[in-house]
Amino acid sequence: MTEKFTIEKANDFIESNTEKVNKKYYPAYHFAAPIGWINDPNGFAMYKDEYHLFYQYYPYNSQWGPMHWGHAKSKDAIKWEHLDVALAPDEKYDQGGCFSGSAIEKDGKLYVMYTGHLPDETDEKLTRQNQNIAISNDGITFEKYKNNPVLTENDIPEGSSIVDYRDPKIFKKDNLYYCVIGSKTNDNKGQVLLYKSKDLLDWEYVSVFFPYNKFLGTMVECPDFVQIGEKEYFILSAMNYEDEKTGKLYNHISWLIEGEVDWNSYVFNMNTIQKIDEGLDFYAPQTVVTKEGPVAISWMQAWGKSFPSNEQAHGWAGQMTLPRKLEYDGQRLKQKIIQNIESYKYNQIDKYAISCNNQLILSQKSIQYLNMKFEGNQLKDFKIKLSNKTNEEIVLSYNHLEKIFYFSRELTKVQIVDEKSKETVGASKTIPYSGENLNIELFIDTSSIELFINDEVAITNTFYLDEVFTEIVLESLEEIKIEKLSTANIDLNLEKDN
Repeated sequence: MTEKFTIEKANDFIESNTEKVNKKYYPAYHFAAPIGWINDPNGFAMYKDEYHLFYQYYPYNSQWGPMHWGHAKSKDAIKWEHLDVALAPDEKYDQGGCFSGSAIEKDGKLYVMYTGHLPDETDEKLTRQNQNIAISNDGITFEKYKNNPVLTENDIPEGSSIVDYRDPKIFKKDNLYYCVIGSKTNDNKGQVLLYKSKDLLDWEYVSVFFPYNKFLGTMVECPDFVQIGEKEYFILSAMNYEDEKTGKLYNHISWLIEGEVDWNSYVFNMNTIQKIDEGLDFYAPQTVVTKEGPVAISWMQAWGKSFPSNEQAHGWAGQMTLPRKLEYDGQRLKQKIIQNIESYKYNQIDKYAISCNNQLILSQKSIQYLNMKFEGNQLKDFKIKLSNKTNEEIVLSYNHLEKIFYFSRELTKVQIVDEKSKETVGASKTIPYSGENLNIELFIDTSSIELFINDEVAITNTFYLDEVFTEIVLESLEEIKIEKLSTANIDLNLEKDN
């Protein structure tokens, strides 16, 4: 017998069990659910001048389960207020889960579009996914559209999979609403489909908007078409991409793809492609368009790896990156944590013209923000080490000739491993940054680190220390000079000037 899920049941469970969560690894200022499992951000939207963040959610366990939509809102996208669960898989068309989707405001109402999942346990080929609408008059309580689903297997073009068909992202252009949907061909080649609507309720197929190329792997997930400055981009996640140069297979990877749309044929043509983030824990990013430009947020985890907070029965798993502003400066795309984070910094210390000979202790307490600026002619190799009293270490190593940072979490007692091979998944590196000078910003939380290099290259990773780190040290074999060094802590309970 299929278990019955409702919004009321989910909210009662959350209220009754949140205090049982073990918060040893729980983030201090990154977003996480009060209890249970989360993955993809959904419906990242502006509604009545507030940010709304929905997310894939299973409150009853710290493992993936029948997906609900969790919900939070914020005035600044940094400090979030948890709200009631927005969607539960309580209808025949979504009883296997309310999968990922998006949100948009129309006529004072908030519309969400999501994928209904209908798995077939006996034959995977009989699994179906469809698209549905839910509407809210207040941004909090949602009513599912009476004529759901609005798109089904009958709306999928010939030659495309009727099994994998998910993650609609809505955008508006020329008084029409469009949505892009992740898809694949019948022979397992990733692609993106385009649909249009006048009212968000009646939808029709338009085109294979982004046809297959090798970077799209075997399936596209969470496609997001967005304009940044004068440029058109796809931000999307692909499954099973194989790098031809290295032979490395990425089970899941998130791309930033610049291109141009032929709005006569409704086809996106790719010009350039790069990973939007070079870290180990970054997937399914989604953007929201604000007055200052697009802002992106991502699931700060990855599939196919172990989840220590689940394995240790802490009652929660998964968190989000800090929101980052995306901006095209005329030469390259820039990404930087949104300025609102400044309101929550305290204990900020700025130092200038600092020299490091072999070793420099940056902090003997747990700091959460680090900014270092170097002039190009002062750069040498160095390491930044986060360590604790039991000699666990998180290490960032800089190679000044390659202009690359290497990240390692291999010297921790709690290891993140590949679920299939059980090999330790502990290291990653960035691509080279542009320019001669170096400016790095580090956002360090209880179990994560986000590094931004010249507001251009980003690397996001999680880690799990048996004890909190108590010291941050800069090490170098040759003397290096730091033009400016800033440290700070971050507290979401600080009073803000509104």
